[in-house]
Amino acid sequence: MSGFTAPHRPQPSLLTRLRQGMSLRRLALLSLALNLFLAAMLVGTTRKPAPPPFRPMPDRFVEHVAAGMSDADAARLRAIFEPLRPRYDALTEEYREEGQRVRSLLQAEPVDFDSLNAAIAAARAKRRLIGELTEQTVLLVLPDLSPAGRLRMVGGWGTAGAPDTPKK
Repeated sequence: MSGFTAPHRPQPSLLTRLRQGMSLRRLALLSLALNLFLAAMLVGTTRKPAPPPFRPMPDRFVEHVAAGMSDADAARLRAIFEPLRPRYDALTEEYREEGQRVRSLLQAEPVDFDSLNAAIAAARAKRRLIGELTEQTVLLVLPDLSPAGRLRMVGGWGTAGAPDTPKK
């Protein structure tokens, strides 16, 4: 072994290796692509999605449940709720008015907590009436539905994928 050692050559830095391997044109294209990506991410995080379209009660409920039923069961469900539409519309409007009353009382200075509690109770009562009307209507239609349709109405497994569930 001789005492001769090779002179230490420093390793090129990452930036130097990039400069050697890429042309200026490639770097410009890479920079442009990165800027476009970052701009798209920025736009995506600042834009708020549009709210879903408003669907009045009972439409939201009926269409949600009917989506997993046979055509016959879905038709029966829609038919029993259709005559109740004016009653639902009136209850929904009353519920909105009570909600507006609650908001108005919350904005008042000073807040009248007795009136606020009464308004909240009135709004809750309207909401409860909507729920009770829906429950009564579901109980009326249950005997006319197939076993799979009845299970779907009460949130059971009898939806898509069950072997005895006829699908549209």
